[in-house]
Amino acid sequence: MASDRSARAMQSAPPLEARIESLSHDGRGVARLDGKTVFVDGALPGERVLLRYRRRRRSFDEAQVVEVLQPSPHRCVPKCPHFGVCGGCSLQHLDPQAQIESKQQVLLDNLERLGGVAPDAVLPPLTGPVWGYRRKARLGVKYVRKKGRVLVGFRERHSSFVAELQRCEVLHPSVGERIADLAALIAGLEARERIAQIEVAVSDAATALVLRNLDPLSEADRERVRAFGHAHGLQMWLQPSGPDSAHSLDSDDPALTYELPDQQVTLAFRPTDFTQINAAINGATVARALQLLEPSGERVLDLYCGLGNFTLPLARHAARVVGVEGDQSLIERARANADRNGIANAEFHA
Repeated sequence: MASDRSARAMQSAPPLEARIESLSHDGRGVARLDGKTVFVDGALPGERVLLRYRRRRRSFDEAQVVEVLQPSPHRCVPKCPHFGVCGGCSLQHLDPQAQIESKQQVLLDNLERLGGVAPDAVLPPLTGPVWGYRRKARLGVKYVRKKGRVLVGFRERHSSFVAELQRCEVLHPSVGERIADLAALIAGLEARERIAQIEVAVSDAATALVLRNLDPLSEADRERVRAFGHAHGLQMWLQPSGPDSAHSLDSDDPALTYELPDQQVTLAFRPTDFTQINAAINGATVARALQLLEPSGERVLDLYCGLGNFTLPLARHAARVVGVEGDQSLIERARANADRNGIANAEFHA
């Protein structure tokens, strides 16, 4: 009750003026008031804002912008109408180039502050598509009994509630443009209250959606989910328990794969496997690593190798590559990917 009274008092207090000095790693403006650090949602470096406290802590405070008195020249209008409520994005109000520069500065600051090191040179950042790039995601699902409807989306900012979305601008369009359709599908199931989440996995040629079903689905529900996949060109999977239990409702679904064409490598994966969310950046990162390492006759150790994303391209050039990974199932997939690509000089160990 005391915390509730404190929250109400902060909400009713008059807003305070502050100058935003920098940006935190999670996209909040950083100000100092009365000698104390304040993290401010919705504020950008250089701005003069009115803020209202949201939470007071011993070493720092948290606040929300009430009004921007002097905007940053890099402030822009968010493309997504759900920005500010949905917790999936935190920087859509900052133009894309400034986002890259800000993230780079956070990295450099952390290297110096935490590691006591500074680079002699900084390479140009790798960039890719701004919208529709996200190929991996985990969407929350919630049946709201009082409203008689289903919500599908990311969690709300600073909350465990599922945000009420109609679409998502950063997800691959095969899913981002079908959020409302997915909600309608789940709402029409007998098991609408027993679907906990939807895992999204997009390959070069297909999109798989894995429904985490807490109870077995009836045959009628299975058919509804299968028909939805056919209508929208999606692979529909169920996951009744752990990741290894995930299975497609159509046994003839083709394997999910992505290609690294410059390295002549194709990697197969399951939709519950870890893969990089941004395919364009991933390809550029692999190419940059090969450029910097210039492997020829060396033996290379690839830690956290996953499916072989770096291991197999490296093996095209190095004498031998050893991949190490903590997940045995990923090691099995990496070995299969080595065979798929005819690569014999890579070995994998869990």
